[in-house]
Amino acid sequence: SSGINAEWPLRPGYRQSRKMKVFVILIGVFSAVSAEVMKCNGADGATAEDCEDGVVACTSPVWSEYGGMSSQAYGCGPCPDDSTATCAQCVAEAETGCNVKVAAPADAQTFECFDYSLVKEALVASTTATTCNANKATAIKCNSPGTAAVAKTYKVANKGCGGCTEAAIKDKTCSECGKTKCNSASTLAFVLAPLLAVIFHVL
Repeated sequence: SSGINAEWPLRPGYRQSRKMKVFVILIGVFSAVSAEVMKCNGADGATAEDCEDGVVACTSPVWSEYGGMSSQAYGCGPCPDDSTATCAQCVAEAETGCNVKVAAPADAQTFECFDYSLVKEALVASTTATTCNANKATAIKCNSPGTAAVAKTYKVANKGCGGCTEAAIKDKTCSECGKTKCNSASTLAFVLAPLLAVIFHVL
């Protein structure tokens, strides 16, 4: 008979060979999927760029009150550890960048405060004020080192923008005020001069 006998025994190893071929095909499919190049927006936060193989996340900066826009760059890869306050992460896609341009709220306000740095073992106010950011309804506040601040170890919060923590106010390591540029060295001297005069008078 010219037809194939259904009962004709399969050659040894036929089923194993067929299973191996299917397995190889599946590996090829999964490899193709995993090797798909993902895209993230680059430095401008708007132009998608190809990422390296294996990249599954994109990063972007974070806008926050007083701190403004963080310095985190737009790009491929995950955020650094413990950076949720300054870095946003999203799942990378093959067609477009998920890390879209971040902007400050439309009604955000800006004001100015002075930063402080250590100069010859003393905390000195900067000569140029820092631009601070806050929501429209947020009170304007600047901070500066308090009378109990230790110059070598004190860290000015948000470059002088915003207020102090309750604990810092309580232990007098931080002082805050409620007007733009109110934490300059000249302003602090104006406030402290009468106080020092009273102290010397008592002594």
